[in-house]
Amino acid sequence: MTAARPTAIVIGAGIGGLAAAARLAHQDFSVTVLERHAVPGGRAGLWESHGFRFDTGPSFVLMLEYWQQLFEDTGRRLEDYVSLVRLDPNYRIHYPDGSTLEMTSALDTLGENMERLEPGAGAGLRRFLARSGELYRSGLAFVSRNMHTARAMFTLEHGAMLLGTGALGDLRRLVGRYVRDERLVQALTFQSLYLGLSPYESLGIYSLLPYTEIAGGLYYPMGGMHALPRALERLGRELGAGFEFGRGVARLERSGRRVTGVVLDDGTRLAADLVVANADLPYVYERLLGEPYPGIAKKEFSCSVVLLNLGVRRTYPALLHHNLIVPAAMREACEDIFHRHRMPEEPPLYVCAPTRTDPGAAPPGCEILFVLVVAPSQSPARPIDWTTEGPKVEERTLARLEAFGLTDLRANIVTRRRFTPADFTAAFGNLRGEAFGLAHGLRQIGYFRPHNRHPNLQNLYFVGQSTHPGCGLPMVLISARCTVDRVMAERAVWQ
Repeated sequence: MTAARPTAIVIGAGIGGLAAAARLAHQDFSVTVLERHAVPGGRAGLWESHGFRFDTGPSFVLMLEYWQQLFEDTGRRLEDYVSLVRLDPNYRIHYPDGSTLEMTSALDTLGENMERLEPGAGAGLRRFLARSGELYRSGLAFVSRNMHTARAMFTLEHGAMLLGTGALGDLRRLVGRYVRDERLVQALTFQSLYLGLSPYESLGIYSLLPYTEIAGGLYYPMGGMHALPRALERLGRELGAGFEFGRGVARLERSGRRVTGVVLDDGTRLAADLVVANADLPYVYERLLGEPYPGIAKKEFSCSVVLLNLGVRRTYPALLHHNLIVPAAMREACEDIFHRHRMPEEPPLYVCAPTRTDPGAAPPGCEILFVLVVAPSQSPARPIDWTTEGPKVEERTLARLEAFGLTDLRANIVTRRRFTPADFTAAFGNLRGEAFGLAHGLRQIGYFRPHNRHPNLQNLYFVGQSTHPGCGLPMVLISARCTVDRVMAERAVWQ
């Protein structure tokens, strides 16, 4: 008699949950994915209005090899599921003095662009890439392994990597060894914001982010970023996984050292041998298990963002696909966001115009603009009322964009959507309204980050931004692989 296939429930169809579901199905699990929203993707969702198609979260693909690896590991080819375009240039940075810098993966061109801001910077760039390339290779080897034991983190090899390469040093100090002009230092450090970290307080290891942008390039999937979760859903279905949308989970039942049932919002109870939670880890503890994550009050949370989706009845051809606007008081803005937990008057702005690459995202002659405004997460001592602050931020941002050069922007908006830190809590359960999960400082990486299995419930695993290794699309793909590797290694524990 053939043994019954083990059953697994994946809670949440974000990128991490979708990747974990595909890997589990490939390992011959009977997989059911439960998602409370109507579409897959989590933060990488979709909003459509008046003929405009908007992505609601991530806006570009980095570290393409991790996407390719997922499909290769399950016997498929990424190229058969999604059409990716490499962008060139990657983006343009606008500085408060009116100067600009185009970041590109064409190394000679990038060196020339930097030389215009600082003579000799081209040679410094090459030296920086040699050092950050070392950190990229050693850092990715470090985070690509399970880290739920101290021994796994504190090996001689990894200790030498962490201590001997500047990985645990100050990011700006590291970059400052190779370029001096503040504009170039900002160009090679602002990427820490991808992790919800202040570039003024980031570890040297995060120099791997500008390295991977330059060395590996930025990609965009035709049809929008939402094409990626759709591709993962298709992959999962082909491998035998089932998907149930509009099915929110209310709580987890447990007995002894096991989760015995998943109870849905409508009272339906489902049982499985294994549960993998892609809902944010602190939310799973507080809302689904009814207990806070141990020591959660002392944890550091990433920053948040205010997102504006704008459908416009004209185009702004001066914009590239990706554009960054640096405020005059960048350091002061980061102090407001990360320490004072208040909204600065002029926060950093990121403006994405996907219709440069994908004109089908908007009606003819129109434009879609995705505007990301860096914002604080909620401080329990000084919470922000986003019902009043949100409209103020939106109005200030639109006025600032018009002054920047987007003429008559407000008069040409056909449709708009505002998404604040309060919406991150309502839609995704982020406890502090943070956009990037738990922060990625030294005390919350590797072994010190929440582990990807519950310490007592032996069949409850976690995947996603607040467990190892952290946030960002490549990291949650690594998270899915680490989690499923651990599931397979611990069959005797959860079966």
